[in-house]
Amino acid sequence: MIKLHQQTFGTGKSIVLVHGWAMHSGIWHDFAMQLAQYYQVTCIDLPGHGHSDNLDNFTLEQVVDALVDAVADEQSCWLGWSLGASVVVDIARRYPERVNSLVLLAGNPHFTCTEQWPGMKVDLLEAFAEQLALDAPATLLRFLSLQVAQLPDYKVLLKNLKAVIMARAMPNIDALQGGLAILKYADLRSALAEAQMPILVLLGTRDILVPIAVAEAIKALAPAIQMVVIDKAGHVPFLSHPQIVLETITNFMDAPSMPLTKTGIKRAFTAASSTYDDAAALQRRVGLELLKTIDAELLTGTLLDIGCGTGFLTAELLACFNHDATIALDIAWTMLQSTQQKLALHQQVHYVCADAEQLPFGEQCIDGVFSNLALQWCSDLDAVFSGIKRALKPGKSLVFSIFGPQTLCELKSAWASVNDYQHVNRFYSEPELRGFLVAAGFYDIQLHNVCYDSHYASVLALMQELKQLGAHHVVTGANKHITTKTAMQQMISAYEKQAGNEQIIATFEVISITATA
Repeated sequence: MIKLHQQTFGTGKSIVLVHGWAMHSGIWHDFAMQLAQYYQVTCIDLPGHGHSDNLDNFTLEQVVDALVDAVADEQSCWLGWSLGASVVVDIARRYPERVNSLVLLAGNPHFTCTEQWPGMKVDLLEAFAEQLALDAPATLLRFLSLQVAQLPDYKVLLKNLKAVIMARAMPNIDALQGGLAILKYADLRSALAEAQMPILVLLGTRDILVPIAVAEAIKALAPAIQMVVIDKAGHVPFLSHPQIVLETITNFMDAPSMPLTKTGIKRAFTAASSTYDDAAALQRRVGLELLKTIDAELLTGTLLDIGCGTGFLTAELLACFNHDATIALDIAWTMLQSTQQKLALHQQVHYVCADAEQLPFGEQCIDGVFSNLALQWCSDLDAVFSGIKRALKPGKSLVFSIFGPQTLCELKSAWASVNDYQHVNRFYSEPELRGFLVAAGFYDIQLHNVCYDSHYASVLALMQELKQLGAHHVVTGANKHITTKTAMQQMISAYEKQAGNEQIIATFEVISITATA
């Protein structure tokens, strides 16, 4: 393990500052002192920069591993500037348990431009790499100039940047070349889109290295991200506009923790579309059992499958029931694409990407609604059942399965032995579900309850399956408090003690329901 130089100031919520290319943690000093009035601020030198040891191979993976090993074992807000923004996004991707939020200053998840994505020109980055080998000091000075070009106080800012960079030894040449390679080749757009924590991005309207068009590109990629554009700021907004940056970050850091958003759920299932089928044995079993209980006459005409996932149950519906058309609906477009590929030969299937809480259908146009283990991810079941009731023709049926409150009770118990926080999402009970359905106008409501025991080689294997299903937010979305690596290990030990044998057991309570509109 290499040694990385770091300094920590202040107390409170933890925030780690990661500097940009060719810099060192001294660049943060004044800004860090301001932040330290409110938080515990850690400034760290990247490998081969400032006072930190060199890496044998300066790659994104190696840099991220080194930082995570060096920083205290707790969840933190990771703030990255420029190259540092790429680093912290990858930390969130590979070590999400260490990140509770991200702040990206003048960062771009795909730093170089393409026809579809704005960024820095590749030939300019390549020119820096060539010039670096010939005259490193001159190349660094040119880079400093670009960061503050077009700003009114250009000369003052450039003088300050020069003073900071010269206060410590020049970065290792291999580290500099490695950093340019990261900026040239790293594509962290999917990592940013799939991140499950609050994210703040700050950009400047006069930034030459990260063009302002990146703001719209990031918002299109991940609409839930908080975007702040600072007028007349360049590539170093924390130096040119420190008060605006400070106020924006403190507002972001002190905002109330929020449950997982619809966007977060959509991202989770989008990311899981390629792994879902391999992990969905229970979903298939529950769906097939549900189909056996249904009178074929209940599902005729136009059938709506809510939360179709990758299409397994949609295909079974086509095989088991003689209906005119099927509408496959899911919140994640990649899930729908998987369904469409599997059912390419079935012309009577229509595909709709929509939220179950906002069904895009008119009144009394559907002959039957089916849903298998999908509605538990909806926070507003009043809206779900009201929308289904509106779309169903009178006398037609809603048939669905949903997880009940005993689901993952072993995991809840293990966490309860560690602390009093809520780590596992709460699922609706039979009386609550009946109440929602009655309020929406359904009658002849029949409920059936079954508990399934699933066996796993370890707690981590259970967590991995939840992630493959896109359901890992079931154990993160409800918790508004920091979950440290130590607490996680304590939970795992408590779970293993419950098991008392080589395998652990996870209970999944399934409530199957039929109701008439």
